[in-house]
Amino acid sequence: MDAATLTYDTLRFGEFEDFPETSEPVWILGKEYNALTEKDEILSDVTSRLWFTYRKNFQPIGGTGPTSDTGWGCMLRCGQMILGEALMCRHLGRDWRWARDQKQREEYISILNAFIDKKDSYYSIHQIAQMGVGEGKPIGQWYGPNTVAQVLKKLAVFDTWSRLVVHVAMDNTVIIEEISECSCEAAQRFITRGSLNSTPV
Repeated sequence: MDAATLTYDTLRFGEFEDFPETSEPVWILGKEYNALTEKDEILSDVTSRLWFTYRKNFQPIGGTGPTSDTGWGCMLRCGQMILGEALMCRHLGRDWRWARDQKQREEYISILNAFIDKKDSYYSIHQIAQMGVGEGKPIGQWYGPNTVAQVLKKLAVFDTWSRLVVHVAMDNTVIIEEISECSCEAAQRFITRGSLNSTPV
């Protein structure tokens, strides 16, 4: 069976010339599509996902650090995209779709603002790189998946609007009791902070 991989390049932001003709189901983040009859729906879903990639000319990280993440930021950007998708599902729902000529919902704008490449955005490359120093990674060094997951777990504590808890499963094992403990601790933290009705900054 040939698997079709859909990317922004494959879809060319709206062109279907090279779209794979397959009777096999197309899965996008847990949602099944028919590639022969649901091309518009597939395009809408793919273009509604957040896409973070290398950038340059942003404010220096830490005031004097790098102004580009080319060559070292790939895993940080992957972590941003995974967390961004979680925030989209949390605040907008899995079926929400971006539309070019429509005013975007405030929640969507708040999510985007959380990832802007500047030091005071919750999940910016600046925050991730600086928090990574505590994980033994100098600013500008490549991260592995575990490091970026640990950093995002720490940063999520400060995001009182999303009230999201990141749990990092170790050794490829999900332990239900750990998730339950994590959820209970988080609920207590949010109640203590009085942030159950917080609004985004």
